[in-house]
Amino acid sequence: MKLNPIQTTGLPAPHKARSTFRRGRTTAVAAVALGLTGAFIGIAPAEAAQQAAENSTITPWGAEPAGPPASETTPGTGLTLAQLRWLLAQLFPPVTPAPEPIVAPAPQPAPVPVPAPVPAPAPAPAPAPAPAPAPAPAPKPAPAPAPVPTPPSTGGTPNASNTGVPAGTALTVHNGDLTITRAGTVIDGLDIRGMVKIEADNVTIKNSIVRGRDLSGPMALIGNLGGYDNLRIIDTELSPSKSSPDVQGIYGYNFEATRLNIHGVIDGIHLTGGNVTILDSWVHDNLHYDRDPNQGGTPSHDDSIQIQEGSNIRIDGNRLTDAWNASVQVTQDRGDVSNLTITNNIADGGGCSINLAEKAYGPLQGVVISDNTFGRNTRVDDCAVIAPSSTKVKMSHNYYTPDDTLVEVHPG
Repeated sequence: MKLNPIQTTGLPAPHKARSTFRRGRTTAVAAVALGLTGAFIGIAPAEAAQQAAENSTITPWGAEPAGPPASETTPGTGLTLAQLRWLLAQLFPPVTPAPEPIVAPAPQPAPVPVPAPVPAPAPAPAPAPAPAPAPAPAPKPAPAPAPVPTPPSTGGTPNASNTGVPAGTALTVHNGDLTITRAGTVIDGLDIRGMVKIEADNVTIKNSIVRGRDLSGPMALIGNLGGYDNLRIIDTELSPSKSSPDVQGIYGYNFEATRLNIHGVIDGIHLTGGNVTILDSWVHDNLHYDRDPNQGGTPSHDDSIQIQEGSNIRIDGNRLTDAWNASVQVTQDRGDVSNLTITNNIADGGGCSINLAEKAYGPLQGVVISDNTFGRNTRVDDCAVIAPSSTKVKMSHNYYTPDDTLVEVHPG
């Protein structure tokens, strides 16, 4: 069967004709496919092959058509096995290159779940430190009791038997100076081979002896120049083991001295302030130098008691003898002296036994001198008491011994 030629009239523009080779190849493939199809749908194999041959008259470049090679036909198709293989190769060309088969990865074992770490329990907060208890306030020290005024002495004239360390007292030697810094300290039964310095209130020294040491300048066997309150010195002897123009007995103020035996010093008691009571004591045999280096080479100005300044000073029941300058010398070198009471004493010696000097501070106020006994061993005749006329002294019952002549104030 011949196909009608292709009509070209009326086409818009000529297209490039297909190559004769491509058309022949396509026609041959179609014929084979048609024959194969016919075989499948019941078209006679021969008719299908004839129709395909009629449509494949064109071969490329005048060559013989490249049909499948003749051989034995395949049953039911009218095609040889070689033709059938060729046809299948044309219809289903192999993929070049054949893809590599995809290999599924080997299944990985599911990871063993790692148990989540159990968080460590949060540390319990340390308990806040308990606040330190407020320190209990230190109890205020009980105020020192006001000293009870001591009655006039009734023990007789002070002497070696009733002053100083009581007989039979055992003493413990203390070598070196003794500085007392604790309030309320009691020194009892010591033989002190050095100087005593007071630096605390309410100190008591009793039943002891103070001997001092070598000195390089004026210094007291017992010093309270700071005026610490309520110093008490009782039944104690002050006797330097080495004589020296520098050694003094007691220096300072704010103290009470009772039944002391003081000797061998320049000044037995030297007051630099007030609030002092001196009772029933024996101050005697003062150390004296005709050429005292502390007096510019002139004689020592040794006194049983010297007062430079102070108020409320009581001197009662004492025996004050053997001083070259005076038994009681008021100088007012530092300031006013007032409320001075001198009673029931035995006094002898000196230029005058009681010498009241005003200097630049004017008249003394409140001076009482009464009930005293005076010796006549003074360098100035009949000079138991000397004072400027501007200082008014209350005098009563003061007598010389042995004649009981009434003492009058010698004008100074």
